[in-house]
Amino acid sequence: MKKIVIGCTRAGLTLKKALISFLENKGFAVEDVGMKEGGEFVPYHKAAMAVAEKISCGEYDKGIIICGTGAGSVITAAKFKGVYPVHVTNTMMAQKAKVVNDCNALVFGEWFTPPQHAFPLVDAWLETMPGDGETPEWKEFLAGCRSDIARLEEEKFK
Repeated sequence: MKKIVIGCTRAGLTLKKALISFLENKGFAVEDVGMKEGGEFVPYHKAAMAVAEKISCGEYDKGIIICGTGAGSVITAAKFKGVYPVHVTNTMMAQKAKVVNDCNALVFGEWFTPPQHAFPLVDAWLETMPGDGETPEWKEFLAGCRSDIARLEEEKFK
């Protein structure tokens, strides 16, 4: 079964609820590790940490993080080994984040991204594979870049 982890802070509850429904309608099992409606406050960095940890340890291969702007969540999630978060605002960014960087954590800022705008971005990200649409030479180049980044993680994340 397809599965995905999602988390948010207070500035993200509306978009998260819409995305969970959207993803479940696509056949995903969704684990919500962030703030819940009516629940205890979860700061943006802790929601991002919860999603990133699930990806970093291999429990999930992809996740979505939502805060007010998206900026703090990207900064936080990028601190985890093997987590490649990108804050996207249009479908080309979502596709290129996957094609070029094999982005595994999509980040949204709810203050700027209504659900009807987020749905096609999530679709673009989910339907795109690393290297899609690129020449064989460019695919090889991009794979080399990702390998270099993985080596850098091994060296720097101690």
